[in-house]
Amino acid sequence: MADVSLPQLKSSNRPRGSAWRKRRNVLLVVQGLILLHIAHWLWTKTTISPIEPSESMAFVREGVINPGFVLFALMLLSTALLGRWFCGWGCHVLLLQDACSKWLERRGIKPKPFRSRTLGYAPFFLGFLMFLWPAVHRWGWTPLSQFLDQRYSWFPSAGPIETWPGVSYEFSTSEYWSTFPSFWIAVPFFLICTAGAVWFLGAKGYCTYACPYGGLMAPLDRLAPRRIVVDPDLCERCGVCTSVCTSHVRVHEEVHDFGSVVDQGCMKCGDCIEACPQEALKFGWTTPPAFRDHAPPANSKLFRLTWRMEAAILLVWFAAFFGFHGLYNLFPLLMAAGMAALVAWFVWASLASIGRSSFAVHRLSLRSQSQTTKWGWTVRLLALAFVLLSVQSLWVRTELAQVQRLAAAVDLDKRLVFSSTPLIATGPQADQCREGIRRHQRLRPVASGGLAWAESPPGWLSRAWCHTALGEWAEAIPFVEQHLAYFGFRDDVAGDLGLLQQLAAPQDAEVWYLQQLSTHPQSVRLLEDYTRWLDRQGQASAMVAFCREHRERVSPGGPIDLFLMRRLSLATAQMGQLDESVVWFERTLNIEPNNPAAWLRLAEVHLQRGALDSVVDSAQKARALVKDDPILLSQVMRMLDAGGAIEEAAALRRELRDSQSGQP
Repeated sequence: MADVSLPQLKSSNRPRGSAWRKRRNVLLVVQGLILLHIAHWLWTKTTISPIEPSESMAFVREGVINPGFVLFALMLLSTALLGRWFCGWGCHVLLLQDACSKWLERRGIKPKPFRSRTLGYAPFFLGFLMFLWPAVHRWGWTPLSQFLDQRYSWFPSAGPIETWPGVSYEFSTSEYWSTFPSFWIAVPFFLICTAGAVWFLGAKGYCTYACPYGGLMAPLDRLAPRRIVVDPDLCERCGVCTSVCTSHVRVHEEVHDFGSVVDQGCMKCGDCIEACPQEALKFGWTTPPAFRDHAPPANSKLFRLTWRMEAAILLVWFAAFFGFHGLYNLFPLLMAAGMAALVAWFVWASLASIGRSSFAVHRLSLRSQSQTTKWGWTVRLLALAFVLLSVQSLWVRTELAQVQRLAAAVDLDKRLVFSSTPLIATGPQADQCREGIRRHQRLRPVASGGLAWAESPPGWLSRAWCHTALGEWAEAIPFVEQHLAYFGFRDDVAGDLGLLQQLAAPQDAEVWYLQQLSTHPQSVRLLEDYTRWLDRQGQASAMVAFCREHRERVSPGGPIDLFLMRRLSLATAQMGQLDESVVWFERTLNIEPNNPAAWLRLAEVHLQRGALDSVVDSAQKARALVKDDPILLSQVMRMLDAGGAIEEAAALRRELRDSQSGQP
């Protein structure tokens, strides 16, 4: 695995601290201060939080243009012109890798690169998965799967077609930190992408085998006309430039063969420019590699793994990545990619040490004189443990997908399931619910009788739905509560939990609703369900008292206030408090005057009060808003007739009769 030997190196007479180094150090200090600020915040965030997608992904998922998207677009455009400069000058992960490399070098350890041809394509796959797959899934895979499912019953559909939400803009947010992981995830991630990646994979091992951003920037780098170029009259091919390159680029060979560095792994850090004793290198214009007839990177001849070994570690990488990615809703894509690369390295080291009489890594002998050393057995045991963990993680992810599929197949109308006479699943659907519950129980932690190491939060709602469909409302409630506690409040989920409370413990439902609405006064779903529940319970006076009190917690004239005034207008009319009902109707119609149904309800209240002129006035305003709805027009006609506008009612009756006779 060692690189070919370099020419006899010459010492550099150039002064340390050149302009390149000074400019880069300034940026590194800024990055360091930012990382310290983030680390301080992460330390205060001690709870384990769910995965949150990064800002740069919001556009492909939801059409949101935000600062993250703008920065990412500028990075890609500048890469097409200047090459991978951002990796070398602006990436905090590379900063940490460089710091780790320097720390190791001071202790006499210079990390050597792990060179795998197939694993080098992992960043391209990760870049596609992270930035392009959401669009391909929405407009390509989902319609295709539905088409094939209609023609071939055995082909599974990918679900309903997602509608494109359209382009929106979000250049400010109050939840900036929501995309950052918790302290207990961030620290292991930094250890994996720095110490782990550098020690086992090389100075920029994470960039080479696990960075999805590099997967998009590397192809664009081949289009960049600005590169490290050489003055051939000054270059002596001494190899100093290659020896200082932490990206493991064979600089002295490439500039000799092509006049510039063509390797897309070059991150334009400028170390080679600074180190050159003859000042033969500079950052200049040249023909991009994409427009050259044949310009393969010089290190391409250093890939020495057999194709059988390449296939083995690639298979291990895929199993580990898909096992770890999203596992227990904790491991983000970047962390899972780094973990998978390290698992692949341990498998390679174990397999490589078996067929050799001697094998060493970083001066640690794994096999000597055809005997496996203690370090060799340690690496093999770790490789076996990591492979078993990857397989178990892959099983957890697969089983979770099965639970969600079984729950989604229970196609019952929620309105009937949560009604006063609940619809209960029977036959095959009941069997699917029980199978989903059985599978989910196996996904629970060992302490709870399962086979997993932790809970899988995305499966909680699926488990709750299976219990709900079977009429096991009390069993469903804890899983919905766990979902809300973990992912945060969501109106629709909280609404379903309230309906479960009504079914499982109606005597406690009122207390539950009041507690939730005191914490979340803007929840439309909870307000609707609670007021309807009070109405069904015959507690109109309690509903009126609640709506009056709750109006003090919300913004006057807002959507919630409008909803409460509507409930008050209807409830007070039901209770016979007609004058107060008129007041509430008039307040709602001042805010939303284009509501013909509200004008008709107001006309009915005026009719009960005996205010016939007001009945006609309200009916006429409703008539002006109704165009061709026969049901509403019939109601308008009745109100006009009851209010004494006989001729106007008769004309409307003839109009309705003519329109109905003209229909086929």
